[in-house]
Amino acid sequence: MSITNGSKQENNKAWPMRQHEKEDASLEKVKKHLMKGQKLDLTKDNPNVDQIHIGLGWDLSGQPIDLDTQVFLLNEEDKLLSPKHLIYYHQQQSLDGAVRHLGDHQVGGGHRDNEIIIMQLSRVSPDIQKIVVTATIHDAHERAHHFGQVTNAYLRLSDQITQQEICTFQLTEDYSFCTSIICAELTRVENEWKITATGQGTTLDLNDLCRIYGFTS
Repeated sequence: MSITNGSKQENNKAWPMRQHEKEDASLEKVKKHLMKGQKLDLTKDNPNVDQIHIGLGWDLSGQPIDLDTQVFLLNEEDKLLSPKHLIYYHQQQSLDGAVRHLGDHQVGGGHRDNEIIIMQLSRVSPDIQKIVVTATIHDAHERAHHFGQVTNAYLRLSDQITQQEICTFQLTEDYSFCTSIICAELTRVENEWKITATGQGTTLDLNDLCRIYGFTS
């Protein structure tokens, strides 16, 4: 499987304010701050949650760096069933309609989630057992960019309907010279979903990640 980054056009759509910036005290008590490797019973602890918002945000310590978010929809063998099971800026919706990528953000910064994934858990095809959320840097190797040049990166998950934040994961480890991060994994266990804050930094690009998950060019 060959993923073509292709040219990117500036996306000028208005992005929503980061919900965690304006939460009241009651919501602050509910959300959980996950540490690397920590797991959360997503649906068991939040039985009314079905549609979720996954937001990636970051600030810059210098030059603009273009982060991209991807979602790998994997079977029980941790493999992609087809190229259509990778959701990213060039392929923004899954075959079952359960996962939507809301578009590319090329700059970062600001009081908002910079890239957003919307997911409806009840619509995820039954042959999908794991959902992996990753972040890569566009043309990282060509531009000598790495995650050590990015500050305040985080991943957060909230209820898309109520806007209540469920958990956050600060990507604050030293990711110098890493060009991608396996941020989080959602795993289906019978009829429930769990989330793991993975936080694994790598020197891989998107094509390399595709090979790990079962596709080659």
